[in-house]
Amino acid sequence: MKFGLLIALATALFVAAVFFFVRSSELLLSKDYLAAILHLVAGLALSKAGLELARLAVLARAPR
Repeated sequence: MKFGLLIALATALFVAAVFFFVRSSELLLSKDYLAAILHLVAGLALSKAGLELARLAVLARAPR
């Protein structure tokens, strides 16, 4: 149960990160550079958080 919940949260964070990256590219095309950089930083932070949750899920599933 704990593994499934952590994987679901990690997947949700990765999907949110992809949204931020897509939005960042749209902002770059409209030449709004500051907003694009802020969205890029938020996307990177979400990616890092998703990666850490995925690692935690793998550790939670490992036999003891």
